[in-house]
Amino acid sequence: MKSIATIISTVFQPLLMPTYGVMLIFAYTYFGEIYSHRFWQIITPVLFFSFIIPAVLIYMLFKIGIISDLSLKVRKERIYPYLITLLSYTAMIVYYQRMNMPGWFMMIMGASIAIMIIAILITFIWKISAHMFGIGGLTGGAMAVCYVVERSNPYIMFIGLFILAGLIGTSRLILKRHTLSQVIAGFLLGFFVSFAFVWFGP
Repeated sequence: MKSIATIISTVFQPLLMPTYGVMLIFAYTYFGEIYSHRFWQIITPVLFFSFIIPAVLIYMLFKIGIISDLSLKVRKERIYPYLITLLSYTAMIVYYQRMNMPGWFMMIMGASIAIMIIAILITFIWKISAHMFGIGGLTGGAMAVCYVVERSNPYIMFIGLFILAGLIGTSRLILKRHTLSQVIAGFLLGFFVSFAFVWFGP
């Protein structure tokens, strides 16, 4: 069970969630039709800014001893990786702003920054699940875009996302990385912030 939980936690790690989110946007919204010719121009920056840069810098923090474990088991050691991710997300938003992406697309990206800021503040006093606010943000953003922007209800996708969230949460519990309350709080944080940003955005 632990090996399966490790695989799930690795494949669906928080740094990859923005990339998965953009891929879902291409698959389930008009965005995929309008911007199909710019797929790599749009997907490459999110992979670069939300995964590659933070992953490399976090690994460097590990090598020089600022963090003791790449899985960030120690709550206080999460501050620096979160700050790195926050700055990288900010650069990503600036890039997409210059590409004149739609307002709702920018709000999803903005939600990622809001989630990171809230997570950083929470981390000073409590350990919250980054995996869960990652999948929570993905789920909330996807639902908001479908309901608010697309006026559609791809319930199969929603069911799949909630099942995935359950698998990720269960994996974190099996690996004893978080308590149940930390898992639930992480998902709710990501879900409601992402949903609200798109719902109340331009």
